[in-house]
Amino acid sequence: MKGLLADAYPDVWVAGEVQRLRSAARGQLYFELVEKGRGDSVKAKLDCVLWADERQAVEAAFREAGVELVEGVVLRCCGKPDFWPGGGRFQFTVGQVDPVFSLGALEQRRRETLRALEAEGLLERNKRLALGPVPLNIGLVTSEGSAAHADFLDTLVNSGLGFRVYLVHSAVQGMAAEAEVGRAFQLLGAFVRGGERLDAVALIRGGGSRADLATFDSRHVARAVARSPVPVVCGVGHQIDQSIADVVAHTSCKTPTEAAEFLVARVERAASQVEEARRRLASPGRMLLQARVSAYREVERGLVRAAERALTVAGASVDHVGATIAVVRAGDRLRSIVERLPGPSRRSLAVRMGECRRLEARVHPAAERMLRRALERMEAHRRLCDQLSPERTLARGFSLTRKADGRLVRSIADVNVGTELRTSVHGGTIGSSVYALTEQPRQRDLLDEKDRT
Repeated sequence: MKGLLADAYPDVWVAGEVQRLRSAARGQLYFELVEKGRGDSVKAKLDCVLWADERQAVEAAFREAGVELVEGVVLRCCGKPDFWPGGGRFQFTVGQVDPVFSLGALEQRRRETLRALEAEGLLERNKRLALGPVPLNIGLVTSEGSAAHADFLDTLVNSGLGFRVYLVHSAVQGMAAEAEVGRAFQLLGAFVRGGERLDAVALIRGGGSRADLATFDSRHVARAVARSPVPVVCGVGHQIDQSIADVVAHTSCKTPTEAAEFLVARVERAASQVEEARRRLASPGRMLLQARVSAYREVERGLVRAAERALTVAGASVDHVGATIAVVRAGDRLRSIVERLPGPSRRSLAVRMGECRRLEARVHPAAERMLRRALERMEAHRRLCDQLSPERTLARGFSLTRKADGRLVRSIADVNVGTELRTSVHGGTIGSSVYALTEQPRQRDLLDEKDRT
């Protein structure tokens, strides 16, 4: 059998999707080439081996083409069918590969995925969701402890705003990443449907090769993003290409830090607009109060003038009225004077007072309504400002550290040994002095080192 296969098939080209990739102790690489049918069902598979000597040349060719030999990549390779009599096993021995074919297959799969998403109505679904002006409650899907995770949270914390982050850990690379990202979106969706508030979901990871980012080109992840009940901000570490997750997300950013900066800028813009609205409302509110006071004073002056004229007429026709009559402005005392006037004078004054009352009846309700609406708007803005206030942020466990001159301490480079510090926490301020400086290695460096090992 072994000789027959060698004579009949000296060199054969085959193509399929790489699955079950595993490296052996002596350097050889074992994997399966799979042909898929409708619905990603497996129609056929072929066991393959790439020996250590050929493996180095193949991986070098892939690196030069910008492709990585990982599970899910479509591979076209040339080799020989072989039979191992001792184990009764048939396998294909790979001699060389065509990385250009793999690049084309990746692009073809990407286009097929985009067409399928468009047919399902998912390309624009998440973009049509409204992102609120103050997105402070954020769901976060990423690998916990990664550099992307640290950069995103550092940006939110340094803003001084009251963000609340709900982290759902997920692998963002490798065999489990596709399923874990989808499961993370399911959990956050159930969280929202259960009545909890989420303003947005951030899907982030650091940079990498095109193969590293293959998870974000998968149809399963794209569907999870598109069907999210709240807007998705995608911050995948790419500089040139957009992943399919970027295409279907509400907002696409180039890095995790940029995604966090987008959210911070949106909240700061809303806070600025609220402050400006408060300034605009303050002046009209005072004007309304002044107008109301002026209207009442004008009514009061009209009543006084009418009373004076009526009393003058009454004094000329009644001999026993004294030379001087005290004139009062309004209220019960004015009405008591009116009741003592002769009939014609009393009727004249009553007509004038009726006119004044009708004027007051028109002015007073309108002024009340305008003032009430202004006060309601001011109260709504006050509540929003309370939510964004630094005191609320400190009460949640955050703190702000400043130097003696009031400048904010943002990094270790801002202080020296002996620098006097003032730390604001909930309930007061703590004074301290720097006695030692210890610079921590960046988490991104640690993550890169882990990937290399």
